[in-house]
Amino acid sequence: MIRLSEKDLKAIPYAVKATSQKAEVDGRTVDMVANTYYYVDTYGDVLVEGCCSKSIADRGPDSTAPGKIKHIANHDLSTGIGRIEKITEEQVEGKHVLRAQSWMSETTAGEETLIKYKEGLIDQHSIGFNYMDLEWIDKDSDEYEAVACKLINPEEAERWGGVYLVKEIKLFEISSLDGFGANRLTPALGIKTDNKQVQYNNLIAKFDALQQAMRSGGNKDMIQLQEKQIKQMIYELYHVEPDFKGTKRPPDEPTFKLSAAISNIKL
Repeated sequence: MIRLSEKDLKAIPYAVKATSQKAEVDGRTVDMVANTYYYVDTYGDVLVEGCCSKSIADRGPDSTAPGKIKHIANHDLSTGIGRIEKITEEQVEGKHVLRAQSWMSETTAGEETLIKYKEGLIDQHSIGFNYMDLEWIDKDSDEYEAVACKLINPEEAERWGGVYLVKEIKLFEISSLDGFGANRLTPALGIKTDNKQVQYNNLIAKFDALQQAMRSGGNKDMIQLQEKQIKQMIYELYHVEPDFKGTKRPPDEPTFKLSAAISNIKL
């Protein structure tokens, strides 16, 4: 198996990336690092400064868009815990990061999360997004050295034979994580298990929640995100993580078709 192609990456319904760093709390406001840039990740891809600028402009806290970027817990769209008041791309302790400040809700979920922050129990965050614009940079190319010198883990780029430079993502949400972060959605939502009955029950619960939201005329943006998450769960159940076999640029044709997996799923 070779790494995913650019076409494959753009077809991923709901990508997630986690980072570890303790947040600061001031009253009800949590100041967090949502993601660290220039880190070579699961698919040989690396988010770079500026990749969230369009999302921040279009759906950030200062925009007039109704479907703003959310602050939730563990990628659970039913658990809104805060209202993001500021998102910036900046340098923190010499690293390029996505930084956010969120006012924590006075709901039960918001209060419980705020207490966990104050007690130092939450030191990881993750983002949910779509890949929008990326480019493969081969390690033998002229552009590679300019990228490699900024990487936190350049040895991973060497293993991949280069990197996917992710110039733009569509940012949906920032999640506070109770457990360990991962670059797969299914562990966070309890789907990744060898027990097929548990897989079935959890997927059906997600479908039921989506149907209820649609029938009750729920928020259109949240319904669309729920659809993306369900597709991503099915994707991850059918698709193993890439390995490091092969160092040539991947083919243009995708190796996995989500529509085929959905129509053939057997639980």
